[in-house]
Parts: sequence; C-alpha cells; structure tokens
Amino acid sequence: MSDSNQDSKFCILQAAAKLFAKLGLDKCSTREIAKESKSNISAISYHFGGKEGLYREVMRQCALEIKNHVQLRTKQFENVAMTKELFKSEMQSLVESLIFFQMKYPEVSQIFAREKLTCLKHSKEIHEEIFYPLVKNFIHMFQQAQAAKIVRSEINPTLYFIMLSEGTWGFFELQKCPTPLLQNLKEFTNNADNLKSQISKIFIEGALL
Repeated sequence: MSDSNQDSKFCILQAAAKLFAKLGLDKCSTREIAKESKSNISAISYHFGGKEGLYREVMRQCALEIKNHVQLRTKQFENVAMTKELFKSEMQSLVESLIFFQMKYPEVSQIFAREKLTCLKHSKEIHEEIFYPLVKNFIHMFQQAQAAKIVRSEINPTLYFIMLSEGTWGFFELQKCPTPLLQNLKEFTNNADNLKSQISKIFIEGALL
C-alpha cells in the first residue's frame, strides 16, 4: 500500500473512532466520516468494505495494539518460576496497561463499552480472537500464583479479572458523567500514577496472602 493510501486509511480510522464514539454506528454516516477525515467517501468502501467494516476495524486496530503490548511482556516470563514479586510486577503491569490504553484511545474504549450493551453485536469475533486468549493467559498466571500459595485459592481468577478490568475502565466512563461521586476522586482524575497506585492496592495487595 502506498504512503498516501496508508495516510488516508489512518485519517479515516481516526475520524471514525471519534464519530462512532459520539454518535454510535447507526447514527454515523460515511459522508460525515469522509468529511471529518478529509477523504473521498469511496475510500471507506475501498479500504474497509463499508461502514460496518470500518467500525470493526476501528476496534480491531486497538485490540491488536493491546495484544502486541501484552504479549511482548508475557514472553519475558514464560519460563520463570512464579514468586510474589513476579506476580505483583505482572499485576501492576496489567493495571498500567488498562489505564494507558483507556487514556490513549478514549473513543475506542467508549465504542467497546457500548458494544457490551448490545452483547458484542459487532465485536464478538474480536473478543474471541484477540481478547479471550489474553484473558486465558492471565487466568493461567493467576492459577500459578494460587498453586504457589501466593494468592488465596478461593478467589475465582475469571471473576477477579472482570472486576479489575471493568472497574478500571468504568472509572473512566464515570468521569464523563457529572456525578457527586467525582468530588471524592479528584486525586485520581488527572493523575494516572495515583490511580495506578490505588487500583494496585485494592486488587493486588488485597488479594495477596
């Protein structure tokens, strides 16, 4: 693909993420996306096969970046014995990744959140192909920590992951709503380090023996 085609594709993806997050799939038109991205409307069909294909590709690109980021770290510890220090390090890395990608791709995060309300109508394949294997790796690591008596055996690894990931991303969703709860969260709303530290204390130190 030529550089100009790559640039066009990138601009369309950027504009689409913003508009899909704001309007949703049904209310967002290809004409609006083309105008926002300063692209020819035919480029959307050429690159993505239409609006739904573009919608899926917006989510897929973000999911693949998350996958590559997580797998790169996971490979460093494949043949290392599980210890409390390693478990804490891996969990802190997970918390950091959840916060990092929410802040880097707020629009795509909003799209994924909306998808969950429709039972993953357009993103089920992305979840099964990309996210589910990553969650399985987490569950395996958690079970290793349980076997090593680092983590309490009665904790369900899958539920733990759901509460951690949904709780972290839900915090960012809450910031978009003018609720009195935000008055108690000022020290975290603009400070990713404070947020990471607090989530780590809740989910990591709270889970350790």
